[in-house]
Amino acid sequence: MTSEKKIADKPNSPKSSGYGILICQLLVFLTGVGWALFYSVNKLDETHVPGFLISLAVAWWLTPEIRQRALNLGLVDKPGEDRRIHKVAVPRLGGVGIYMSFILTMTALAAITGRFPQDARSVEGGLGIAVGGTLIFVLGLIDDLESLPAKVKLLVQILAATAAYSLGVRIRSIPIPNNMDIDLGFIHLVGGMPIELGLLSWPITILWLVGVANAVNLIDGMDGLAAGVSLISALTIWSVSLAPSIDKPYAGLMAAVLAGALLGFLRWNFNPARIFLGDSGAYLVGFILAAISITGVIKGAAAATVIVPTALLVLLILFFPLLDTTWAIVRRAAKGKSVFEPDAQHIHHRLLKAGLSQKNTAYLIYSVSALLGLLATFFVGQQIYFLQLGGSVLCMALFFALVLNRSRNKRKMTSNEVYGQNDSDDAPPAASSAPLAPPPTPPTPPTPPTPLPPLPSGEPAQ
Repeated sequence: MTSEKKIADKPNSPKSSGYGILICQLLVFLTGVGWALFYSVNKLDETHVPGFLISLAVAWWLTPEIRQRALNLGLVDKPGEDRRIHKVAVPRLGGVGIYMSFILTMTALAAITGRFPQDARSVEGGLGIAVGGTLIFVLGLIDDLESLPAKVKLLVQILAATAAYSLGVRIRSIPIPNNMDIDLGFIHLVGGMPIELGLLSWPITILWLVGVANAVNLIDGMDGLAAGVSLISALTIWSVSLAPSIDKPYAGLMAAVLAGALLGFLRWNFNPARIFLGDSGAYLVGFILAAISITGVIKGAAAATVIVPTALLVLLILFFPLLDTTWAIVRRAAKGKSVFEPDAQHIHHRLLKAGLSQKNTAYLIYSVSALLGLLATFFVGQQIYFLQLGGSVLCMALFFALVLNRSRNKRKMTSNEVYGQNDSDDAPPAASSAPLAPPPTPPTPPTPPTPLPPLPSGEPAQ
């Protein structure tokens, strides 16, 4: 029996483990579809959990496929700059998987329930997010393929945000809680009366959409950081948007679908990362988070009944990317540098320089983001729901780490025993691709002695 046959017969062989992962992905997908068909019939606003599961399964399956194609095309992020942490070339087209998972899942849910109501399209920003998100995703994808000037990127981001604004994603006013009545002379807040923005609505909305999109891109400098923090933010918006005082289920649905896509992607992006978000993914995720924070939190139908301004909830939800971006702008401006000039002084860089590993740095920032998210949900009475969502996601993440990663490591060890070194995460190299040992070098024959020159005529030999 050949060595390849022996590996295929083992329970932890690459082939059997690959089938096991595929079965897990299929079960998650079918659970989501079945839930939507039988428990959320004709009720798109009740498909949050199915949307999360379907998007998770699609991103989980699609991401390694995109990774392999990016490797084949040489579309990788190479190390070299001081601010770059990774030591090997890593594909950077993870945003393609996030975009496709989000769009396909939303389309599938609309088809299953047979409706995409007016509230979902305009009031809660579904159409604006689809159009603006597509524009900003294409911008990031082009930037991943061929670097674009900062001014061009900023212009296209403003155009994408303007498209979303024209389709209903806009901050018209800032709701004020009933119990807040403040008079400071230069500012007067009356409880229950929102602050109308008027002509400032467009610039403030554009600033928010573009700012958060770039903020998420700025923190995407370490394995799993941007995806993990964005996942926590999406779970928080999902929870807050379903609060009775907010009641924005379609924005919550989009947050749930985004959270599923990010968790499926994070399976391949956590340290050591095998694929990066890239600008296409970071811009897209930041844009969606910014948009649903407007339509699902700030524009809450009865937001004046909460105990804090909804704008404060949004700041808590997106605290880390906003803090890191604000600090980067202040730091660069103080040094007389362009705010677009990259550096290695972000919060995660400083934690790494302090001696923390990449994983511990990610865990620390995740924990802070989760605590702030818990605080935001507490203000609207959704802390239990948030803890339930967070606990479920944590269990899935542990399954990825303790079961799938362990299985993958066993596969690689088994493959190495037969084939030698194997860099693939999914299968051993073909037997024919293994390098052959060079043939032995034949012994060098002894060099014959150099003959003496002939003696001159008449000279006696010695």
